[in-house]
Amino acid sequence: MTRLTTILFLFLATFMYSQKSTLLKNINYRASELQHNLNQEGDTLILRGERTIDKVEIFNDDFQKVYLVNGLETKIPLTDIPVGKFITEVKVNDKLIIITLLRHDNFEETTENIKEEQEATIVQRSTSGQSTYQNEAEGKTILPIESEEPLIETPPKPVKFYWIVKNINKGHSSSKKMRIGDKEVVDQMIAQHEIDLQLRTGKHNTLTIWEVYNTTKFLRFKRQHPDYATLKEADCFNTKPIYKSEGD
Repeated sequence: MTRLTTILFLFLATFMYSQKSTLLKNINYRASELQHNLNQEGDTLILRGERTIDKVEIFNDDFQKVYLVNGLETKIPLTDIPVGKFITEVKVNDKLIIITLLRHDNFEETTENIKEEQEATIVQRSTSGQSTYQNEAEGKTILPIESEEPLIETPPKPVKFYWIVKNINKGHSSSKKMRIGDKEVVDQMIAQHEIDLQLRTGKHNTLTIWEVYNTTKFLRFKRQHPDYATLKEADCFNTKPIYKSEGD
């Protein structure tokens, strides 16, 4: 009981309440280099990093906005962000830090949403005995259903965005770039990758792209399942890559 109370206290301490927004702070130690808060009115996201903040993306299934920063700190106005729940992805050099932002009009309604998030996280941490990123209760694997009845073909799911993983191998060093992108970004990266493969410096690079049906669920699912790339079934993304190229 004491342990559960401590977890509850720590979880509640990660919330930044305000009139118009609620920020669910990322308490993972890998995110400690980024200070992230809201102003008193809740209409501005304030970010300060120990290293350069390259850009910030705020998105959900129906909305996406990108802010180029290239500095140690920034203030992002939230007045044009609609009501809803958003993933805030902050790129700090080679690291992506994920924060959850709630935009709301009705505080009581938001309190209920936070309570649901809180209960889901506490149950997961208590049963697993491990500390994870906040809000990782979602993400389920679909299991095949045995039936003697003829199977009805399921219509394809609408693709919201794409998950892109590019491995850069220069022989003496290697790095990995991961991001969410739309169809235009995918086309650009595939075209660039095909060019890279013809060059001596890029012939060992690899590029893999998956279709994502629900970006919010996928990002949580990915953090909860580091082996996501080897899974056969999932409800938030197409486990079979639409593009997979291996370097020579």
